[in-house]
Amino acid sequence: MRAINHSRAPRRRGLITGLVTASVLTLSLFAGGTALGANPNWIVGHGTDSAPTAPQPDSGASSSFVGAGRQVGFFEWLRNGDTSNISQLYVTASTTPGATVVGATWTIKNAAGVTVRTGLCPTATPLSCSFGALNAGNTVYVVAAFTTRSNLADGATQAVHFEFNTTGTPGGKNNSHGDAKPIDDHVAITNNGDADGDFNLAQASLTVADNQSLQNNKNPQATSVTVDASAVGAAVSDSPALTTPCDATLTAGFPSFFSCSLLTSLTSTVEVGNGKTFNNPNGAGTPGIKVIVSFAKAPSQLSGANRFVYHYWTDAAGAHAELVTATCTMVGGSPSNTGPCLVVANQIVTVWLTHNGNARM
Repeated sequence: MRAINHSRAPRRRGLITGLVTASVLTLSLFAGGTALGANPNWIVGHGTDSAPTAPQPDSGASSSFVGAGRQVGFFEWLRNGDTSNISQLYVTASTTPGATVVGATWTIKNAAGVTVRTGLCPTATPLSCSFGALNAGNTVYVVAAFTTRSNLADGATQAVHFEFNTTGTPGGKNNSHGDAKPIDDHVAITNNGDADGDFNLAQASLTVADNQSLQNNKNPQATSVTVDASAVGAAVSDSPALTTPCDATLTAGFPSFFSCSLLTSLTSTVEVGNGKTFNNPNGAGTPGIKVIVSFAKAPSQLSGANRFVYHYWTDAAGAHAELVTATCTMVGGSPSNTGPCLVVANQIVTVWLTHNGNARM
């Protein structure tokens, strides 16, 4: 197995300022020779929350990396911070390198977060979509899905340039097309057996898996993840280049039998839904993310008296770790346990989680 590291720099959070937006717009003006009327009270951003006080991610990509030839979703928004309504609003998008539009959905919400209306965009490449009017204080949220080229190199970048405007006409040389506000996004590409990522715009379930053909020296570990949800991205990876922190602070309160030296497997990284929590149909708190880790040779502790999966993750509150030891009680194909649980079989461990992170055994 080739050592890789597709870890992306943490998604820094900070409000997109008018200065940055103006700078990007100015570059677009000079590059394309397009006369744009930029309304400074149109605010754009990534993600699913446009509240002025909300921390904003620096990307709206559905995962930090996706496989070549797979789908990627981009979550973008525009808030009408003006005192006047926008009588007609559109979004267009161009991709570099070229990617095929899978589809796009949109939702308009008012300042209280109440949905005003929703819609679908035409499934055509390039993306061009009309939202109708956007009243003062309202936000339009767009989820746009693209299929990347299957021949993209490992480590390449898929970029997309969105533009919200009042005519539906993309920027072009010497073309004035009313008020416009651009926003750019991107995602890393993986094209090797150690990692994969995908997006699910409308289907009911998503499964993502890296190379499942196990070999002691070349591919000793394989990882897959399944989540029953739509409009969600997921990514998995396992490689000697990946690491998982383990120290006395993280493991405070763990059972006395545990020590970090017991961790002998590779790290399996799992991203699902940009860190959202997923439950299964058995109720609140039941784990909804199914992770299967397979081994050419399983860690010895998985056949011992104290079987466990060490799960590490980070969120806005910092770094966390938990030791998953409970055996899953399955009801209707999903655990009825509250909180994470595991099922150990021959050379395989299935761990059910509520959110993403790193796993080691």
